[in-house]
Amino acid sequence: MGIQTDLAELVVSPTEFFQLEETARIRSSIGLKLSDHSYLPKADEPRADWVASVAVPAFKTLAEMGVFAPRFCTVGTGAGLDVLAAVEILKARTVGFTDLHEDVLAHARENIQSNLLDQDVELIGGAGDILSPVAGKLSNVDVIYENLPNIPMTDSGDLSDGQTSSTFIAERSEEIPSFVEKNLITLHYLALQQARSILRVGGRVLSSIGGRIPLSEALALAGAAGYNGSILTYTWKVQSEPHEVVGGYAKWEREGLGPFHFYPVSILRDTFKGISAAAAGAQALEIEKSLVPYEISAVEALALVEKGERVGHTVAILDSVKIPDSVN
Repeated sequence: MGIQTDLAELVVSPTEFFQLEETARIRSSIGLKLSDHSYLPKADEPRADWVASVAVPAFKTLAEMGVFAPRFCTVGTGAGLDVLAAVEILKARTVGFTDLHEDVLAHARENIQSNLLDQDVELIGGAGDILSPVAGKLSNVDVIYENLPNIPMTDSGDLSDGQTSSTFIAERSEEIPSFVEKNLITLHYLALQQARSILRVGGRVLSSIGGRIPLSEALALAGAAGYNGSILTYTWKVQSEPHEVVGGYAKWEREGLGPFHFYPVSILRDTFKGISAAAAGAQALEIEKSLVPYEISAVEALALVEKGERVGHTVAILDSVKIPDSVN
């Protein structure tokens, strides 16, 4: 796979990165421009990359179910790879995309436009908080994908400083259920709330939630936000940015939140070997139960990371389907 070492530019092969036999609507070699705020795609290790190892299997699962997304939106697009995947796999034609930083959004727009073969794609982008940048600009959306950060930033942190893809400002004015705060899934809950105004009835939000918390809590999240929830896909990934991310979870675990679960990479690899993400989604609760003996707390995982060892975690795509308001 051709990879440029300069962080400002990156080239990935979608047939390898997205595991596609061929592409019809996007270029066969994707060139990306990135800013200092951009989340760096893990082109050299797709198993550590959220788009390659989590979003793409979920999109493929929907397509195999006959579910496509002519009207698609993604939250926190980063380099724009999730949009390109949705255009290719979910046949997206009207696309909303957001990110926190203006420079990230500008690069994402350029990345998307320059790598489309099918130029009949309407792009509606906005920089800002969760879905607020596209509120009033999008309606009747079929699928929203979000992979929002989970770790509240410390008081001394600054979201404008470098890549801050794992953290968010903790202070929110909205009322948050206590179980949501305890499990560090606040932004996922807020995304579900904000999504109601732009989703069509029967439309869905795909929430990419690291299985560092019980699946039962993820499913409760959908219900608390007024959706019908299920686990669409279940998979695993190597923990990227381990010192930052595991360290963040360990900090809040020591404060009484969680506990948060990590696992040895070898255990995850063996557990999920030979099973598709969709099949694992159907068996997610059973697989989760089988992993209980191998759980490592965030504090324990951080100790391993500091010794140079790799840890991983499971990932569930929570599929939250919008029901009519009268049913809520």
